[in-house]
Amino acid sequence: MVTLLIIVWLVASRVSYQAHHKYTDADLKGAREDSVSRSRSVVSGKVQEHLAPLFPEFISQFNPRDAIFLGTPLDFVVFDGLNDGDDTEVRRVVFVEVKTGKASLIKRERRVRDAIQAGRVEYQLLRLPKQIGEIASADDGVPVLSPLSSQQG
Repeated sequence: MVTLLIIVWLVASRVSYQAHHKYTDADLKGAREDSVSRSRSVVSGKVQEHLAPLFPEFISQFNPRDAIFLGTPLDFVVFDGLNDGDDTEVRRVVFVEVKTGKASLIKRERRVRDAIQAGRVEYQLLRLPKQIGEIASADDGVPVLSPLSSQQG
């Protein structure tokens, strides 16, 4: 009778354990392998994004010196013709997103692409004060920083 109770308890423990721990060691091993594979793909993609100006697909369209790496939300802004000489006009400004394999645009990248394609692009010159001390003090009593030049000994 005691043996039967022990067997019942062992079976119940095993069923309870499997109910709480649904994944087997093989499932976990597979998930780890998948995670490592995806991580390698992401790292490889990031490296290729940085190296894109060295690839023939890029060089056939642009001078690599005209490309400025952003990284996010787009990979490059290309000022086509900027480095062709002082008297040469910039032919166009091109926003470039680099993808490898079957990768597709994420939502943020699609939103930026849509804004560019809709013509919602502009140039803006932003002038900052010459010295930090020229920034007006807020009414909340926060002191204005003095110019850096007066702080040096």
